Amino acid sequence: MTAETMLDQMLDELQNRREVLTVVQAQVMQQYRPEWAKEYLFYQAWTNTYLNLWAYSEAETDAQQLLQEQGL
Repeated sequence: MTAETMLDQMLDELQNRREVLTVVQAQVMQQYRPEWAKEYLFYQAWTNTYLNLWAYSEAETDAQQLLQEQGL
């Protein structure tokens, strides 16, 4: 596995699965995926973390889709 592949996997993990990112994780995203970071990361000053709005949106979408499939 190359370093580039490992970096892509890490970035995908942060983008798609982590709801809350540390400052360091957010800085990595801002460096490698600046457009995405600008659109989907929200800084929470009281916790010194970043909320990943992309992951929150995905979770809500999945939950709503499950309810629809169950007929609720």
